[in-house]
Amino acid sequence: MIIDCHTHLNRYTEDQPATLPERHAALLREMDANGIVHAMVLTSYVNNEDRCSPEEMLAEVEDDPRISVVAGVDVPRLDQDQMDRLRGLLRAGRIRGLKLYPGYQPFHLHDRELRPVYELGAEFGVPVMIHTGDTFNPLAKVRLTHPLLVDDIAVDFRETTFVICHLGNPWFTDAMEVIYKNHNVMGDICGLTLGEFQPRYERFALRCVNDAIAFINDPDKLMFGTDWPISDVASYLRFVDRLEMTDAEREGLLWRNAARLFRLPVVGAA
Repeated sequence: MIIDCHTHLNRYTEDQPATLPERHAALLREMDANGIVHAMVLTSYVNNEDRCSPEEMLAEVEDDPRISVVAGVDVPRLDQDQMDRLRGLLRAGRIRGLKLYPGYQPFHLHDRELRPVYELGAEFGVPVMIHTGDTFNPLAKVRLTHPLLVDDIAVDFRETTFVICHLGNPWFTDAMEVIYKNHNVMGDICGLTLGEFQPRYERFALRCVNDAIAFINDPDKLMFGTDWPISDVASYLRFVDRLEMTDAEREGLLWRNAARLFRLPVVGAA
């Protein structure tokens, strides 16, 4: 069984489908072609014709039992209205997590105005996913995406579970220390490449992720994700097949950890 914990239905380039239903259908085709039983779709930090709001996303996928939604938070415009909307979606069980995009947006993870977001995650038992490391947009500021910054909030908000997305790439060593050290921090391995893995970079990424698996040494801490459509699903699965893992670590990575964290309705999730 495979769960992809990190996908998007945004339109990043003009050659991608123009409408949300078309992109939804394209994701389902990718899932069917690669044996993925469930996917988490993360909405963006902005809403426009290419990036829909959480409510628009839910209207598209809510009747699809194979898709669950994580809501992006627009931090510079984080007001009581946005918090009330997120709280309502969480109370109704319509979303299964929150996503922050530091670097893409100009904020620090320890900014005081983010405290209610972290408290909301703890209150409803959902993870707060955090973009870390390299960015798709070259205008983003990677200083704000360093995975060591997650340690600050993980220490201050022990009842909230945080996910270091992209395993901090290229700061893998820092990311694996924060994940190893904190009981309330997990990581996903998505979005390490654009499109398909190329041989030289794949060798580098394999060394880094294998080191992280060995250092963390806990089958309950890492999750499989692709960052589709930015990264190619089939290429990612071939990459994962080459990782050095125990059977428990592989099962945890491919589906069990995501099923548990997001409380997904799949057999064996408990």
